[in-house]
Amino acid sequence: MRNYRVGIAFFYHESHSFSPMKTEIEQFRNEGYFIGNEIYDAYLGTKTEVSGFLDVLKQEKDVEIVPLICAAAIPSGVVSTEAYSIIENQMLESIKQAGRLDGLLLALHGAMVVEDIFDPEEHLLGNIRKLIGPNVPIATTLDMHANLSEKMIHHTPLHFGFKTYPHVDMYDQGVRASKALMKQLKEGVTYYASFEKLPMMPPSINMRTAEGPMHKMIERAKQAEEDEGVYNVSVFGGFPYSDIPIAGASILVVSLAPQKGKEIAKKMASLFWSLREEFIIHLPSVKEGLDLALSIEDVKPVVLADISDNPLSCGSGDTTELLREMVKLNIPDTLFGGLYDPESIEACRKAGAGKKVWLSLGGKVSPEFGEPVQVEATVVAISDGIFHNSGPFNQHLKVDLKGAAHIRVGRMDILLIGRPMSANDPEMFRHIGLEPSTKKILALKAKNHFRAAFEPLVGRIIYVDAPGVASNRLTTFTYRYIPRPIWPLDDVQFEMELKGERKWKR
Repeated sequence: MRNYRVGIAFFYHESHSFSPMKTEIEQFRNEGYFIGNEIYDAYLGTKTEVSGFLDVLKQEKDVEIVPLICAAAIPSGVVSTEAYSIIENQMLESIKQAGRLDGLLLALHGAMVVEDIFDPEEHLLGNIRKLIGPNVPIATTLDMHANLSEKMIHHTPLHFGFKTYPHVDMYDQGVRASKALMKQLKEGVTYYASFEKLPMMPPSINMRTAEGPMHKMIERAKQAEEDEGVYNVSVFGGFPYSDIPIAGASILVVSLAPQKGKEIAKKMASLFWSLREEFIIHLPSVKEGLDLALSIEDVKPVVLADISDNPLSCGSGDTTELLREMVKLNIPDTLFGGLYDPESIEACRKAGAGKKVWLSLGGKVSPEFGEPVQVEATVVAISDGIFHNSGPFNQHLKVDLKGAAHIRVGRMDILLIGRPMSANDPEMFRHIGLEPSTKKILALKAKNHFRAAFEPLVGRIIYVDAPGVASNRLTTFTYRYIPRPIWPLDDVQFEMELKGERKWKR
């Protein structure tokens, strides 16, 4: 019986072209940088793509798993050329050292940008192909917000996008990619990719899959997957903060029958375009959001989501407009967090629990979005900032905040953290003794992923339009490289002819 050798790897980053925070190799080492057998300890038992890869391959008695390298960093500014080169070179070297590979499973994001490379995922796949040849099957998983390029499809048709936002199906797509790869290896199945790129770059705030336009798209995708010969349908919303020529939404159909795949891809693209206006929503200002939160009577907390500074949308995690207003109002039973501020954490550490300390909170990375807030605070607790997620999003994954401090300013509790991290799991607060479900108002540096774990705990959720690098208003950014014309920045007339070619004009 033949023994198949299948490599697994992970290279993940979502890059914001307008963020001042360049992503260096240190950011990857802080989040997740594992080589060889270290990958098992990091990902086994987690609800991640890599865990999905491992669980499928472990069930195949004639498969040898070859763990290569896994590297991930929290979304931020573009990846430095040096950091990308270090990881790419190490991955390529690990493939060389592995010897014969019969297949490769690769977890990617799809919205990485490097200083001198617009499409680094395609660049990586191209270099991998040079090493392993054109016939070794490769399957990837991709984020729903991937800026997918046609060149990616040339390297392999097997790309599997997340179908949930919050992304709670990462593990499932890892499983799906693995099974497709094994079918190709063992049964000689031939897959075809049908790809449609649209002249649209919708804001991601309204891409939740529980309701709204993306819910309609995903439901239609699932229906299409029931058709004979259709293996997978991915809907990519794109990442509008990447200023690159391949930015924008797309559809990818993986099929066993190319004509059927093309037909479905065109129909899905036409539906996507018809729903575009539904992605646009108006958000209240900080003051409007606070007034609304204070007017709500509920036994559960009201959430104010500071979406423009959400670290998983590349926000710095330290903007201060919402914080300043809440400190001013001094509302009882409120919790704000997590605020990225290692300097203040160090001051709290030196003062010690139970002591009072003067702090200059936030506003250090992006002062243009709010100067630091001067406060006298009581240090309640200090921690190393390490916890494990308990909610459905990245469940059981270890998180290291690089330190944390619970402080009290007036009647408000604030969680300070040592690196930018979205407040997506209650354990961020619970690990230091804060219980978010007991508060009247939660002000979170978050966007949509937090809903997976927090929705059972909270009542009304209010998104606020505070200043920040991840603003929902795309007109605030000076784009240089995106394809034009593109909606919603331009007035685009677009037609998808099922039997013809795509047409669009300004």
